[in-house]
Amino acid sequence: MENNWEVIKQKKTEHLEKELTIFVGKLERIRSNQISLELLKGLIISYGKGKKPLKEIASLRISPNNELVVRSFEPGITSLISKTILDKKLGYKVERITKEEVYFTLTSIATEDKEKLIKEVKLITEGGKKEFRIIHQEMKNWLKKASGLSQDQKKNYEKQSDELVKDYQNKLLKAEEKKIKELNS
Repeated sequence: MENNWEVIKQKKTEHLEKELTIFVGKLERIRSNQISLELLKGLIISYGKGKKPLKEIASLRISPNNELVVRSFEPGITSLISKTILDKKLGYKVERITKEEVYFTLTSIATEDKEKLIKEVKLITEGGKKEFRIIHQEMKNWLKKASGLSQDQKKNYEKQSDELVKDYQNKLLKAEEKKIKELNS
């Protein structure tokens, strides 16, 4: 039965890791007072006869002056890229445009908007913690149904389960804390 526990533990660890990645990704895509390339992840540009992801038609970087720099792979479409980013209302402001590059800075977040964003961060974190609790409960249910394990083994495995889930909850809480700190900076 010990081997089965290791298999269950491994599967649930992978599930926890996947959920953590999803929820941290959601947190990273929330606008803050710091330039973030994550905000533009998945942005689609209507280009030519179709739509293309921004990453296929331009490169992104953060300059030493803390500006978002979008460098188009084709000259002449920088204004299209600029318009699309501004239309998404992500808080960016165009500083300057050249043939190949658009330079953006962030506008400051109003106090009321900051409070809404912090609430959103907390809701996302709660969603993640809920998912972790579900996974934890699945592990406990498996232990209850497991036959051939001594009480000591069950207690040991339950302790491992508790520690594993707590570790992932702490990682999520650190991501939440980091995002709130970014919003307040």
